[in-house]
Amino acid sequence: MVLFRRANLALTLGLVSALMLGAPAAARAMEAPTALSSADRINYTTAFDALRRGDLETARAAARAAHDRVLLGQVEFERMFHADYSVTYDELVAWLNDYADMPCAGRVYNLALRRQPDGAAPPPRPITLISRTWNIVSPGGGADPEDPAKQARIAYNNDDLTGAVEKGRDSGDWWTVGLATWRLNQFQASLEAFDRVADDPTQDAWVRAGAGVWAARAALRAGHQDRVTAYLQQAAQWPATFYGQIALRQLGIEPTIQNQGPTPYQPGGLQRASFTADSNAEAGVDARQLEAFVQSDARAKRSVAFFEVGRRQDAEAELRTGIRTATEGNARRLWTALARALGPRTPGGAEAAAIDATRYPTPVLEPEGGFTIERALVYAIARKETGFNASARSGVGAYGMMQVMPGTAAQMTGDRDFIAHPERLLQPATNLRLGQVYVNRVLQMPALQGDLLRAVASYNAGPGPMVAAVRKLGPDADPLLLIETIDVPQARDYVEKVVAAYWIYQRMFGGPLNTLDAVASGATAVPISLDYVAPPPAPVQPASMEVAAAAPPVGTR
Repeated sequence: MVLFRRANLALTLGLVSALMLGAPAAARAMEAPTALSSADRINYTTAFDALRRGDLETARAAARAAHDRVLLGQVEFERMFHADYSVTYDELVAWLNDYADMPCAGRVYNLALRRQPDGAAPPPRPITLISRTWNIVSPGGGADPEDPAKQARIAYNNDDLTGAVEKGRDSGDWWTVGLATWRLNQFQASLEAFDRVADDPTQDAWVRAGAGVWAARAALRAGHQDRVTAYLQQAAQWPATFYGQIALRQLGIEPTIQNQGPTPYQPGGLQRASFTADSNAEAGVDARQLEAFVQSDARAKRSVAFFEVGRRQDAEAELRTGIRTATEGNARRLWTALARALGPRTPGGAEAAAIDATRYPTPVLEPEGGFTIERALVYAIARKETGFNASARSGVGAYGMMQVMPGTAAQMTGDRDFIAHPERLLQPATNLRLGQVYVNRVLQMPALQGDLLRAVASYNAGPGPMVAAVRKLGPDADPLLLIETIDVPQARDYVEKVVAAYWIYQRMFGGPLNTLDAVASGATAVPISLDYVAPPPAPVQPASMEVAAAAPPVGTR
């Protein structure tokens, strides 16, 4: 089952469009609370400045002179990891005993494991979080697959859905909790998990838009039809994103393209309108409550203190940890209100909040043999792969605008000279032709069924991960669940970025958006052929003017 079927999509468009156009005005942000005295701000600013200069003793002395030791752990962390300092195992363990809840604790823990003497007790484990794309949220997070932060996604990839839920709740990986509970048909739990991600102002705009759509889907399944529109509106705040465009389509809103030249294609029945997002308003938290929260919670106080000394990235890392580990409603409200009061920008939010044609270049592309797939898809892939850089070479050996591997080119064409002379792939016309050949081959694979989303994911990671996901979920799987089940994080991100750009290029080129309609309406297949527009038939011309003149008039002998 999926969110909307094509039969009932049109019935919702008019009502929801009216609701969207009547959205309330943005609310003012709450004034930020305070954490440090003026003297302590000077002490910590002096300490961090000394660390940048390599003056470790001055840094430590300045930090220890502060009346409030709230940022001492960060100063000690940076001192221990300075290139001129050799830290001992005992120092690392002592730091973990005091500061294991800090986002940088992952790096300290990993170094402690490497320096652990024989027979010594293991170091304390840190609290580490993970983002949807499997990048550690903490700046110090390692890449060790044994890291607790990765266990929820590992369990999900191994079809241990119950384990994924348990591990995700422990580590704050709410995206994985939402997916796992969805597959377990626990839609209320899925709604609650995706709601947490959608409402997290420290999350990336693409992630928040996705969480909004998934929360809407879960709300519908859980019997909360009255909440579906609000979640779709939330996702639609970012119309340049993959899920933002899906949300707008389900709401019946056609986004405005800024700095657009040609008139975009407008399918019948959709209202063309710009969308103004409502700001995040604090839910039942006033300034007094927020100030009390900061003074009573060590992590919250660190967040504000980092903000006050100009360490915005550290402040946001603390905020992410606080939001994702909050276990009850009041704590979530306080953390979310604090994040909004400090004013961290949703990463990628500014670019995703509008579709700006200047971010989607349209250089003249002339593949050998012309376009054999939708022109917009070629542009979307080349934009993502290299930004249309014909001279690009990757570290893994891919060449040219569409990043074609020499071995793949040789295999597809039978011309092994591509291996001996890979610079041939730097010719744009050749590169674009071979990139399209690969896309067409992928589209023709039986497991991929000509599907747009499946083919784009396979262009990035090869067909293996997508074929494995199809085998796991079945050939008629929900396409959104399918791409979220790919076990390669980069491919999940890639398909969203490329398909979102494809739909935008389709608008710019005046092409149809039938694939977007298919996803928005809940179709289980999204063949790219839905967007194919046949060229008009050529006019019939007589063989010559003499033949035309000699032809008898119609109706005569």
